[in-house]
Amino acid sequence: MRMLALPLALTLAFCLYLPLPRAAEGLGRGVERLYAAFERLLSQSSKPLDGQLILGLFLLLFGGACQLAGFWHPLAAAVVTAPLFSALTLLPQAARAKEELDSGVLSRDIEGYEARVRSVCASLGPAFVTDLCAPLLILALGTPLRLSCALGGIYFALRALCECEPHARRAVALICRPAWAVMRFMLLLCSCVVGRNPLRAHGSEPRGLLLSILGIAGDETDTHAPVAGDIAQAVFLCCFASVLLCLMLTVALFPLCR
Repeated sequence: MRMLALPLALTLAFCLYLPLPRAAEGLGRGVERLYAAFERLLSQSSKPLDGQLILGLFLLLFGGACQLAGFWHPLAAAVVTAPLFSALTLLPQAARAKEELDSGVLSRDIEGYEARVRSVCASLGPAFVTDLCAPLLILALGTPLRLSCALGGIYFALRALCECEPHARRAVALICRPAWAVMRFMLLLCSCVVGRNPLRAHGSEPRGLLLSILGIAGDETDTHAPVAGDIAQAVFLCCFASVLLCLMLTVALFPLCR
């Protein structure tokens, strides 16, 4: 039953972030406020602590609280870890951008139209690496150890503190290296579902690879001029690859969670 918390969490994330895309921003600000209060509390002690140590203590406490909250049942674990998949907040934004382009607002500005399509599509790649693929891998790693909520909570706190804490930013960058390799493989594997040839695609970072798969990278891999339909294809490809990765990890966890 524990391994089912992974697809349950992803399903709940769709239910949370599609109707309430600003929820991720609110949750992130809540973590920032908690950290600021924790930092002020420790700074009042007679012996000031190093900033890195304060961050470490906060992560341990926050991860421990998440672990306690989700320890009792897989559904509780799914509820606790669902907020990690905040890449889904981009889907309503992408839908609005496509509707705007389809309405003809930029019909007379070809360069602006194409730049908007590329910008929206390019934003999906990094987000799905840091805020969907990386959490999936972290939760899968922690599930057999019964530490998925703790590890997920620590990663969520690190993501929320990236802007104000350089140590958190470096930790997230380190975690995202293997996540990028996995997401790159999944995007290339699933590129055929949007009618693209993975052999024509290239890119050393998420933005370039996704645009290259779509054929709108602005280089020799181009197959057509950017159109609003590319946004729908980019969303579908990223979601399909992520859901498939979730299912693959769930199957791989079955023998480890008996």
